[in-house]
Amino acid sequence: MTPAVRELTWWWLDAWLLTSRSVRRTFRAPDTIFTMTAMPVIFFVFFGYVLGGMMRPPGQDYPTYLFPGLLVATITFSTMPAVIAAVSADLRSGITDRFRALPTSPSAVLTGRTAADGARNIIGIVVLVLLGAITGIDLTALGFGRAVASLALLLLYGFAMAWIAAFLAVVTRGGEAAQMIGTAVSGPLGFVSSLYATPESMPSWLRVFAELNPASHTGDALRAWLAGQPAGASPWYSAAWLIGIIAVLGWLTAHRFRRTTARPSE
Repeated sequence: MTPAVRELTWWWLDAWLLTSRSVRRTFRAPDTIFTMTAMPVIFFVFFGYVLGGMMRPPGQDYPTYLFPGLLVATITFSTMPAVIAAVSADLRSGITDRFRALPTSPSAVLTGRTAADGARNIIGIVVLVLLGAITGIDLTALGFGRAVASLALLLLYGFAMAWIAAFLAVVTRGGEAAQMIGTAVSGPLGFVSSLYATPESMPSWLRVFAELNPASHTGDALRAWLAGQPAGASPWYSAAWLIGIIAVLGWLTAHRFRRTTARPSE
């Protein structure tokens, strides 16, 4: 085994162990479980039934239009604060000092955290799918292949949102400003998009952002698959955006994390 292969193997092992640690901590926190299950229900009722009449696209069944958007929106608004809080807590608690004393890559530490918080979005997805099935949303057009593709795209989206949140937490050194900046980022991503309404109904200056928004491309892909129609270029635009976010912010966050947790003499 070459040194490069050995180093990569240890990196994957470290990332897996740290992901498992974060997942176990998540399921030991009842308040976290409650938040992950309650938020999809609140979003579903509020946007589907309270505001649904005002936001209905012409000629479309709004719950069917909204459902894919809620999957993306729930991930957007649950992942950001959770990851910011978790990474900030790690920075303040001294756990990073323990990791620093070990031959563990900073990127593996952050990957473990972001992967765990991205994966726990499965809970919100399951809750929304059950709500959709109960309220009569037809999911049969998905089929097995499109269902797997939809889940993969949602998890990739959650992973990208987790890296945005981790970057904000590390840049602010776990300060209170991270949550405010996170809200300022997640708000436009979630609301200035095609998740709740068609971009054609927006002013032209907002429509440009909505049509470029990775949340819009992700929601549009899911919406087409749910209807049993070709998704066009939306999945590819979404994947390109999300992989780019993960690659760029993954490197920047690991670099900043290494500097933030370095000893003064390093």
